[in-house]
Amino acid sequence: MSGNRDGVFRGRDGERELLSGVLDAGTGVVLVDGAAGTGKTRLLAEVATIAARRGFAVATAQDELDQPFLLARLAEREPDGPALVVLDDLHLAEPGTLAALRALLPASSHEKVVWLLARRTGEGADRLFAAALARGAVRIELRPFTDDVVADLVADLCGGVPDHDLRALASTAQGNPAELIGLVEALKEDGQLAITAGRASLRTDCPPRRTEALLRGRVSALSGRARHLLQVASVLGPRFEPGDVAEMLASSTAILLPALDEVIGAGVVTSLEDRLAFRHELVWRLVADTVPPPVRRALHREAGEMLLGRGDSAVVAAQHLLHGAQRGDVRSIDGLVAASKAVLWNAPDAAAELAVRALELTDQASASLVHRTVIAVRALIAAGKLTAAQALAQDALSRQVSPEHAAKLRHCVATTTLLGAQHAASAEISEALLAEPELPPELAPWVEITRMMALLGHDRSRAEELAEAVVRTHTGSPDDVLATALAVLAAIARDRREPGAALDLAREAAQSATSHDLCAYPQLLLATVLAGLREFAEADGVVRRARSGPSSVVTKELMVSAVQARILLQAGRIEEAAAEARDAVAVADDTGHTALVAPPSAVLAMVAIHTGDLPAAIEHVEQYRGRAGVDGIVFSRAYYQWADVLVSYVAHGLDKAMGLLTDEYPELVSSGLFAEEPRAAGWFVRRALEAGNVGLAKAVVDRVEQLAEENPGFRAVAAAALHARGLLDGDASLLELASQQHRDLWARANAAEDLGVLLSAAADRADSVKALENALGLYREIGASRDSARVLGRLRKLGRRRRAAPVRPASGWSSLDDTERAIANLVAKGQTNRQISTQLFMSPHTVNFHLRKIFRKLEISSRVELVMRSRDDQ
Repeated sequence: MSGNRDGVFRGRDGERELLSGVLDAGTGVVLVDGAAGTGKTRLLAEVATIAARRGFAVATAQDELDQPFLLARLAEREPDGPALVVLDDLHLAEPGTLAALRALLPASSHEKVVWLLARRTGEGADRLFAAALARGAVRIELRPFTDDVVADLVADLCGGVPDHDLRALASTAQGNPAELIGLVEALKEDGQLAITAGRASLRTDCPPRRTEALLRGRVSALSGRARHLLQVASVLGPRFEPGDVAEMLASSTAILLPALDEVIGAGVVTSLEDRLAFRHELVWRLVADTVPPPVRRALHREAGEMLLGRGDSAVVAAQHLLHGAQRGDVRSIDGLVAASKAVLWNAPDAAAELAVRALELTDQASASLVHRTVIAVRALIAAGKLTAAQALAQDALSRQVSPEHAAKLRHCVATTTLLGAQHAASAEISEALLAEPELPPELAPWVEITRMMALLGHDRSRAEELAEAVVRTHTGSPDDVLATALAVLAAIARDRREPGAALDLAREAAQSATSHDLCAYPQLLLATVLAGLREFAEADGVVRRARSGPSSVVTKELMVSAVQARILLQAGRIEEAAAEARDAVAVADDTGHTALVAPPSAVLAMVAIHTGDLPAAIEHVEQYRGRAGVDGIVFSRAYYQWADVLVSYVAHGLDKAMGLLTDEYPELVSSGLFAEEPRAAGWFVRRALEAGNVGLAKAVVDRVEQLAEENPGFRAVAAAALHARGLLDGDASLLELASQQHRDLWARANAAEDLGVLLSAAADRADSVKALENALGLYREIGASRDSARVLGRLRKLGRRRRAAPVRPASGWSSLDDTERAIANLVAKGQTNRQISTQLFMSPHTVNFHLRKIFRKLEISSRVELVMRSRDDQ
């Protein structure tokens, strides 16, 4: 019955229809069975009201004491018209009352009397109900509400559609309306309900005192055996295997079956497909809190050892051992160590927590102390906790340790110093380790990898010499040392203006890598080379494979984010690039990855330049100039130098930029920048001509044309050469060709703008306006507001008044752009951020960035609300 605030008649439409039919007939016996709280009394009261309105004489006993007197009056005088006799709680009636009632019940349907009799199921009046059924009575059983009816009832009571969590808590009432009403009243009294946009959810900022008391009462009503079972089960978690509980109780599932039936029947536990589960986390925590802490720790230890003993997942066992292991407990500590190793690559934070806990529980005199220290240090590095890892390693090295363990710890220090941009120190440690005759054979390849990477950032000639030696001597199957050597040579070739060699070496490096321990560097270097040549589809594929690989090591995640941010920027997806880069800088700062601050900072500087945020651009350049080593490992040194020159030009003018170029970065023009960033060639020629430095302009054109001639297969470089030559010679046809052939929107817009400026100077107003409007459209598509403003100014000088870009509404569905609408639609289909990122070829960070914008525009705060709004919109 919709709109009934106490909800008793939700889901009772069938029963009410049947009773209405009996009243229409004017005769008959209806038996109502139901458990306590199912609404028997209220149902009888409503039928009595309806009968009275239809002209029935209604006879009702006030309670079981009044029932004999009512029966006596009925025996003395038959009703002279249609009558309804209502008798409730017959399970409480005396035997004599039931006998008298049995005698009064009609044997036929000729009498115009309707008898409505109710009892609590299974608690009495059995002979009476059996006799009535034998004489043709109709029986109604008030069953618990279904889940859908429960949801409707909770919506009635709360004033909002319940979310999944609230529905789970409501399920503890087992579909009993009285229990459900009591639960909602308790939640209201505790201030636990939150109603937002028609959705009802549970708050977590208020103590649920009355709600807990109500749930605790349900648990307390169970038998001692059932409560004991629940306590042990609560230690195993919100979900548990019945067999595990039986094993911990030294029993069997068959013996525990009655207690299991009891807790399921009480609504405390529910049955899933593969296991049992507490109905709600609140119930689980209430039960768990009844176990004293020392007992809980002992049970966790027993659970962990049970799982280890039968060969179950070390990770699951470790969850218990974390809570229950004690100092010197060798078996439990070994379990923590095994679990740490098992999850090192896919869950490094958990691995670090497990390893450090194992180390804390290890006696200082234990022979395993140093071995466990090595494991903890490695786990801390994987989790990005570089400062803690280095401190722990150096502390251990300050004590007497075996040469083997000392070598492992020193290699860990070499790794942390490398990631901290201390390349010389890292190379020195690695060189010393490789010179030791007793270096463990399994460690030597990783030390060699660390040495080559450190030298790439410190001494390139030495790095090249070592890498070439590795390539000459590693003639067998692919391995990680070979992959690193090839990647080092690829990075050097990239920076030497050898894009063809760089691409070939990077491809071979990516194919040679065999381990995720390398943090995907060979693959990511290949992606940067491909993106520089504007092969975005292939570059995106490489990054996606790297991101979805088995390793979640923080260093890899940071490198992936930095490379992805730059690819997004190059492809003109400026907002997504900024979001990815900001996340990378924040994580690099927090974790001490100084070597990985520069790449995303350079991307942010470029973004800030093109969006007109000069203070931010200066800040980002200063960040990597002053605090982060610009090592040329991920991106080339030339890329950082170009960003610096760009910012100097915008901030201080042409003279400052040219001075920086000739005094600090004289090698920039002869570097591999024009293959890594083809649009840079046009910028340099433009600025050189602006400064009157024709010699510099010619040098740039010669460089880029030579690059295009040596690498005829690279269309991006060929377009850059056309662009540069068109600017130098003032050739409109070359600039128009470049604007068509450039492989990214930004370079295409630059060429179109240069064409418009050239045609304007030649007084070709119509074609100039056309070219500038083309450039304006491309800049707006990218989101380059500063560049758009510059072109608008040029158009105004030509007498062409253009309005600013159409402004979307600030809120509502129409305010969403295409990307935001696509993400909203996928969320409405139940997709996770990671699933959406795969479909839309962006990172989960970028998806989250767009989601925040969507929430703000739609004035909502959760995915659930987004789903509801999406359905309403459709």
